[in-house]
Amino acid sequence: MEAMERMTGVDRRLLRTVLLSTAVFGFLAHGFLFSNEFFSHDSISYFSYADWGFPFYLSVGRFLIPVLEWWKGGAASPWLGGMLFLLWMSLAAAGVIRILGIRSLMGQVFTCGLLCTNLSLTLAGATYVYCLDEYALALLLAVLAAGCILRGGWAALAGLGLLVLSLGIYQPYFTVAASLCLMGVLRQALEESPMMYTLGKGVYSLCLLAAGFAAYTVLWTALCGLTGTVRRREGMSFSWKEIPGLAAAGLGRYARFLFTPAGVLGWLLPVLHVVLLLLLAWRLSRILPALSPCNRVLVMVCVCLLPVAFGSAGILIPADAHALTGFARELIWLLPFLREDLFPWPPKLARTAQGLICAAVVLVLWHHVVFANQAYMKKDLEKNATLTLAARILDRVENTEGYVPGETPVAFAGRLDENPYYRAAFRTAFSDLYGQTGLFSPYAATYNLGRYLTDYLHEPLVWDQDYDADGSATVGEMPPFPAAGSVRLTDGRMVVRLS
Repeated sequence: MEAMERMTGVDRRLLRTVLLSTAVFGFLAHGFLFSNEFFSHDSISYFSYADWGFPFYLSVGRFLIPVLEWWKGGAASPWLGGMLFLLWMSLAAAGVIRILGIRSLMGQVFTCGLLCTNLSLTLAGATYVYCLDEYALALLLAVLAAGCILRGGWAALAGLGLLVLSLGIYQPYFTVAASLCLMGVLRQALEESPMMYTLGKGVYSLCLLAAGFAAYTVLWTALCGLTGTVRRREGMSFSWKEIPGLAAAGLGRYARFLFTPAGVLGWLLPVLHVVLLLLLAWRLSRILPALSPCNRVLVMVCVCLLPVAFGSAGILIPADAHALTGFARELIWLLPFLREDLFPWPPKLARTAQGLICAAVVLVLWHHVVFANQAYMKKDLEKNATLTLAARILDRVENTEGYVPGETPVAFAGRLDENPYYRAAFRTAFSDLYGQTGLFSPYAATYNLGRYLTDYLHEPLVWDQDYDADGSATVGEMPPFPAAGSVRLTDGRMVVRLS
């Protein structure tokens, strides 16, 4: 504890609070994940990644992940990853608490819970458990970068380096650093710091964030050039002409996130967001008259920019997986605890306002915990169902006349999750999870069946991945599995029609 206190500069009481709170919320939400394994679709290619992961990760800009994977060993370790996840998230929570000046015990505990159970982390765990702790480390580095940038001086240069490291692991947490910098400037404006100092701090932070992103881009481009790797458009990459359209789309996504029914709370979730916004607006109306005119303007500018910062993943990241990359959008729930000691609620309404905030946060945390456990249960069912289907398909292949194990090429036509027979039979027990990144399949079976057989089950198939099933008239006449004739020897290979 003393060594960690010296390393972070955080007092022991706060460290004890964040370690205990993160452990409690972490196990409530992710304990099942830490104790099990369920790899599917994209992730089945990476649960054993020691030999070939670097070219792919370099192509998408996450060139530091292979270094971390080499450090952890050549295969995914859910329990070890879970313990590292809790450590990194504890330190990240401590950093956020210091940046925002959250001093109440309730605010600190809720901050740990809101960060640790963030829906983006749940989707990462359900889909890519092998790098959940690495994403948590990227988040920690982004938080430390924001803290250093706000501190200024030589620390700001260290923050720039930390930001590059965070981007080199996982780019979306750049939006967290930007949001925290904005919230830090808002805090200084609320504290009546000199107007020019606060404004300069905001511009300085923005410039350093841009410089950090530029340095990361130069480094990424140089590494791709040295290794002959082609960059893929999965990270933050766009042209300036696209910014207006991306901004409008990003703000629209953030509005839908706030006001769309979801999860176990249903319509109550957007109601809670409305209550939160009303309480924040009311509190702001009480604070503004106490500020100087200049700081009043700065506060309003920061408040207007907050939705842009929180929804910035939808603006900066062109891919469609915004539920997976939108960690910053849930930071809105930290605003009630921003320097609450400096601007407390009015005495007559303090208990009512604090009670509403407490009840709302508890319900949101419950929503997050239920969502996480349902998501992990669905992924476990997905794995078990795929095992059964894979065995049935292999049995059909091996019992088809003309197939020679280890010699006859095998090709797959279509995707199992698009199979009309299985799609028509899905149950609605996990209906609130459908459409989420990595949880989109209504039936519990992976689309990437070929990789599941070869990489997960280690079946020695001669997998023909270049076969053009769409160009074959014979395959076009085949019915999808499990119908008779869905597995056939044609064009010199065994073809399995999945959909």
